[in-house]
Amino acid sequence: MQVDKREYPRFTSSDLNAVITISPPPPDELISLEGIVLDMSHKGIKIKLHSAMPHDIPTSKILINIVMPKSGLQVKIHGIIRHMNDKYEYGINYHKDHDKDELENLLFECVKVH
Repeated sequence: MQVDKREYPRFTSSDLNAVITISPPPPDELISLEGIVLDMSHKGIKIKLHSAMPHDIPTSKILINIVMPKSGLQVKIHGIIRHMNDKYEYGINYHKDHDKDELENLLFECVKVH
């Protein structure tokens, strides 16, 4: 059994949809991808997209838009992709500029719902 050595615990979510937008967008088009939140913590979030993110996007910040299923609360979190795999799963670290109050509300509702 592997021991989780993470600084912050991860919370599993259920029925939590997310839309990721690349910021700034590439010159040709706005990229917006939908997926579901798999888990989250105070440092990052793991999202499974419904389709792969384009490989040729420049290193950039992304904007994660989440609407909470119970309260309808809309949360916007800025992040940077840190990990990805071939199942369209992306590990995203929150950017230092994200709104900490929105993140606390999101984690609180996810723990309460779960």
